[in-house]
Amino acid sequence: MSTQAKVNMAYFPNWGIYSSYNFQPTDVNPAVLSHILYAFADIAPDTGVISLTDLFADTQKLFPGDNSEEPGTNLYGCLKQFYKMKLANRNLKVALSVGGGTNSSNGHFDFVTDASKRATFVSSALELIEDYGLDGLDIDYEYPSTTAQGQGFADLLTALRSALDSYAARKGDSVPYIITAAVSAQAYAQKYLNVPQMDKALSYWNLMAYDYSGPWINYVDNQANLYGGARSGVSTDKAIKWFLSNGATASKLVVGIPEYGRVFENTEGFGQPYNGVGAGTYAYSQLPMTGAQVTEDLTNVASYSYDPTKQEFVSYDTARIAALKAQYVVSTSIGGNMHWHLAIDKKGSDSLVSTTAGVFGTIDQTQNHINYPDSKWDNIRSQLSTENSTNGETQVTTADLANGSDDSSGSPA
Repeated sequence: MSTQAKVNMAYFPNWGIYSSYNFQPTDVNPAVLSHILYAFADIAPDTGVISLTDLFADTQKLFPGDNSEEPGTNLYGCLKQFYKMKLANRNLKVALSVGGGTNSSNGHFDFVTDASKRATFVSSALELIEDYGLDGLDIDYEYPSTTAQGQGFADLLTALRSALDSYAARKGDSVPYIITAAVSAQAYAQKYLNVPQMDKALSYWNLMAYDYSGPWINYVDNQANLYGGARSGVSTDKAIKWFLSNGATASKLVVGIPEYGRVFENTEGFGQPYNGVGAGTYAYSQLPMTGAQVTEDLTNVASYSYDPTKQEFVSYDTARIAALKAQYVVSTSIGGNMHWHLAIDKKGSDSLVSTTAGVFGTIDQTQNHINYPDSKWDNIRSQLSTENSTNGETQVTTADLANGSDDSSGSPA
């Protein structure tokens, strides 16, 4: 059994700040997280340039403590809040997540087959990391559908790793910048992946271990089962074994957990036909719905709720199931858990993010990066020095940086 500290990652969606969710960076509990994946940035398929998708949310919204009258050209918005969080929590890493399901399906990764556009993507990534005080990139490409696209994706990751390592060396950083990739647990989306080449470049494989069932099948089934899946042919354990047998490093494999449920309407229950999916999904924070009975399948490690009156079935993970998945991570010596997404988790003891962190005990303590002398934002270059001097936070000095306090490695227990 592994004794290494585990990663506990979660996506923060930039749309989560609005009224339907009203989940702000200030609602994040950094004590239970090793990485935040900030979703989503987009890519121009004709050039490979990465761009932010909501400038108000990302760079402009004012939060408590922000002063828009301070001198200089300064970053605000969610990205400033996460940089501020990094200063106060030196084991918390923040990566910009690029792509996503919608952008992928709209062809925004078509650039990967073009070497010059891959080079543009890489230079764009480096600029964003420096400007916004980030620790790396998460790439959510769903999914390469040809041999050329799969090889292009691998080549993109290789080029990005080389560039990030050179960037770290130029800055005197002793901790590597991170690259993660969101990958599917399903065979059709894996067939074009060059796993050995990708593994050399990646810090972590973020296995999207969910959406095993939904409106694309004609019967009710689990959407995130750890084992089993006799009818669907899909399980998380099967996917983990596939990645391991095809060249992935065990300690880089991260099991995703959904903070949402898949809905099936007008059905008599598990394995039965259904008629309609209603809302399609419910946020975990809403579940179980009033009147529904919860069942936990400890053999296949899955759970669901069923309302016999409404004939509504919802496949989702309870806190107990999330804990069992975290125990699986520990027992198999893989890397950790990933959560989609923070804005729809519950609070307190029912939080899936807190649950997996509690099972791990020790969260990855590798230190983040805070030194960005070439950022286009004055307050990122100064490490929020004006703000820190007024709110009592410890200021990291140039002398500290010269002595390695920016990027000295933590000591995982």
